[in-house]
Amino acid sequence: MIDNNTMLLMIPGPVNTHPKIYAAMSRPLIGHRTPEFKELYNETLNLFKKLIDTKNDVFIFTGSSTSAMDSAIANLVQPGDKVLNIIQGKFSERWYDITKAYGGNSIVLNIEWGRALREEPLIEILDKNKDIKFITICHNETSTGILNPAEKIGKIAREYDKILIVDGVTSVGGDYVYPDKWNFDILVTGSQKCLGIPPGLGFIMVGSRAWEIINNRTTIPSYYVNLPLYKQWFEERGDTPFTPSVPLIAAQNISLKMMFEEGFDNRVKRHRRMAKATREGAKALGLELFAEEEFASNTVTAIKTPPKLKSKEIIEKMKELGILIAGGQGKIKNKIFRIAHMNIVQEKDILITFSALELSLRKLGFSFPQGSGVSAVEQVFEKDS
Repeated sequence: MIDNNTMLLMIPGPVNTHPKIYAAMSRPLIGHRTPEFKELYNETLNLFKKLIDTKNDVFIFTGSSTSAMDSAIANLVQPGDKVLNIIQGKFSERWYDITKAYGGNSIVLNIEWGRALREEPLIEILDKNKDIKFITICHNETSTGILNPAEKIGKIAREYDKILIVDGVTSVGGDYVYPDKWNFDILVTGSQKCLGIPPGLGFIMVGSRAWEIINNRTTIPSYYVNLPLYKQWFEERGDTPFTPSVPLIAAQNISLKMMFEEGFDNRVKRHRRMAKATREGAKALGLELFAEEEFASNTVTAIKTPPKLKSKEIIEKMKELGILIAGGQGKIKNKIFRIAHMNIVQEKDILITFSALELSLRKLGFSFPQGSGVSAVEQVFEKDS
């Protein structure tokens, strides 16, 4: 029997959340125009800014991370502006869709799905297209399990004087992301991934070079995610121009505090241990990783579906055992399945997942030495404990 109330979420968002988060969300509401909320909101912003070590402006939208992506393009890109959209998977593809929606002139650099962006093709396309104004990139491509070398990309973007717009949706909070040091002009993320709370908040960091462009625009084709409005409102009143999700802000405040209680270096180390265990467990079962391992994500692992099987069959068997994993998207649908290791995922969650994965694969007729996946996971935890 499938019981969604007890399902272990091993998908790349929404993630399992700590009981302290539910407790924060269940508190009696406070008014969103009260001094109490302003204090809560400002503290949450400062905690987030500390997390990514930025001195730039940060705003929180009541909306998914896509609302922050939409804001980035709506506020910066004017019709006809050349935008280099680097596409390596389903979520970097979203930047292209939003660029086209606002009339941007998209120049596409296609990278093979499952491979990271190297410096050479980026430099080559920038040399050929001198009038490119913006570059969009997905730092951690969730759909393929790739972590791009963001610091190197940021250095190139700055050398070529391009505005760099970065999707950090599944890296912020689970891995090191330093937008100021890495020359990001815009960074966006969302609440339901490594930030550890339910869906519903979008975050955007706006750097000084981005503000120069925004402030020189006569009109911005957005009402709800209009950045000058958010900046003016915050500077004059200390909160948001539209009704925020008070329970989610309260939850995010607690989640960020928990990250610093754990110690962020410890948190990143834990995410990397879970990722390594997942990769080693998969390989021990005779499964092939989809992403090149040198650039493998530390928050989600993509695994090729074995021949003669479909990923939806594996996902369904796992669900019957009380564990939800994800499939592929776009052109790799049914070709991969994905196991996430975000937020509060611990050793026991990976061990349970691989025990269920072994049983599911055997039921589907895939052969391997029984216990090999779990054993490989245990060995990682023994060595890295």
